[in-house]
Amino acid sequence: MAEKISFSAQISGRVRLATESDVPHLHKLMYQMAKYHNYTKVFNATEASISTNLFNSNNPCPPFYSVTTFILEVSPNTFPQENTKSSIFDPILKTINLDSPILDLESELFRTNNNNISSAMSQVRSGEDSVYAVLSPSYKDRKTVFDEPSTQELFRTNNNNIFSIMSQVRSEEGDVYEASPLSWKDRKTVSDNYNIVVAGYVLFYPSYSGYFDKPGFFIENMYVRECYRKCGFGKMLFSAVASQAVKMGFTKVDWLTVGWNENAIDFYLGMGAYIMQDVKRFRLSGEGLDAFATTNEDADKS
Repeated sequence: MAEKISFSAQISGRVRLATESDVPHLHKLMYQMAKYHNYTKVFNATEASISTNLFNSNNPCPPFYSVTTFILEVSPNTFPQENTKSSIFDPILKTINLDSPILDLESELFRTNNNNISSAMSQVRSGEDSVYAVLSPSYKDRKTVFDEPSTQELFRTNNNNIFSIMSQVRSEEGDVYEASPLSWKDRKTVSDNYNIVVAGYVLFYPSYSGYFDKPGFFIENMYVRECYRKCGFGKMLFSAVASQAVKMGFTKVDWLTVGWNENAIDFYLGMGAYIMQDVKRFRLSGEGLDAFATTNEDADKS
């Protein structure tokens, strides 16, 4: 049985740009958010639809100029500082002192795929405690190789020779993975990376109302898993969006919340946000949208 992750004194958080390999976790988070708001009856998003809408290769717009998602990850280990001066977004790191312990009962469900780590490598451990890095294919073609008996046999050694052993792992689809043993220095990195868990996300996009000289961001979804709430991670996600808005010269960040969620409303007011009392949100969808859509024939009659 897989070990569940727990936090006692400290917890480290990281906010980074989501990638296509995060789609399975995003789908689970979105469903949990829909369940929290009692929207499961209308929830019809799939991993395929999320991948298409967030990571479609035909979308010419870079992050922050179209729909963008930040992922929140947590770990009992401190996240390393990354030298990413040429990146679009540098991950935000924070270590939080806990008032009470946290036990994540869903840690296996939300454990970060190691393809997301900066090395873009998945990890394999043999039964003799020799550790190997496996260069993996893309998200769509990858094969999980943790703790598979057949994989263990392929990589089993009688000693800790880490210089000359090379092997291959084939997935059921015939994908080939080239493997080489890790150095002792990197073995701790393997263990640390394996203890990274997805704890939440925020989905947002640029908006322009025409009233102001510059655009802003609109937050469509923001969700932190229940066991990680009241630790400062919601504020960390909002801060990441606000910081990017300021960096780009944007003037505002807008979002909505349901009226019954008093905890969220108090949290937002405590951040310094204010309620726009004179605004009501309308939606046209389903049959109403189809009925109101203008056809060429209708246009000719007008």
